[in-house]
Amino acid sequence: MNTDDDFPDIPGYLPIKEAAKRLGISCPRMYSYVREKRIAARKAGRTLMIPLEAIEQFKLNPPGRARTTVPEWRVFNMRSKLLGMNIQVQVYPGQQERLIEKLYAIQAGNRHVFPGTLARYVFKDNEAFTSASIWLIWKDTEMPDALTRQQAFLTFQEELADVLDWESAFICMKEGIIYT
Repeated sequence: MNTDDDFPDIPGYLPIKEAAKRLGISCPRMYSYVREKRIAARKAGRTLMIPLEAIEQFKLNPPGRARTTVPEWRVFNMRSKLLGMNIQVQVYPGQQERLIEKLYAIQAGNRHVFPGTLARYVFKDNEAFTSASIWLIWKDTEMPDALTRQQAFLTFQEELADVLDWESAFICMKEGIIYT
């Protein structure tokens, strides 16, 4: 039986397995896109070949479901409060890529989850990425005591001390009013 490797290179085309790898999708998904006519393919013997131009122009659907309605504003349950910590901190010059690498490593290792948080965000504050904003959000009924929060934050600071200038950090607590 022939495999994709048995076929000579055809200028301007890639075997379906190689095209799938280039797009970062599975072979079965690639075959379904061909069946759905979302991407063009040509047969070369028993192998489907994908035009390079089709690969370059192919747009993957965004992950998740698209919203069908805009979420309404809501008021948090009156028996508890929504609390947030907003941290604005400078990124050391030239450390932007290293910061992103470290954040991805934190995410991959599921570290620094800040006990009781409903949500955690890290944003670039500007195009040059000279500063970042970190948002931590709790319900007051699930927020740990100040010492636990402080210890969690200190270990987070230590891990990012070589990329973020914590001396410049502006930290403030906020209370939520409405949300989506």
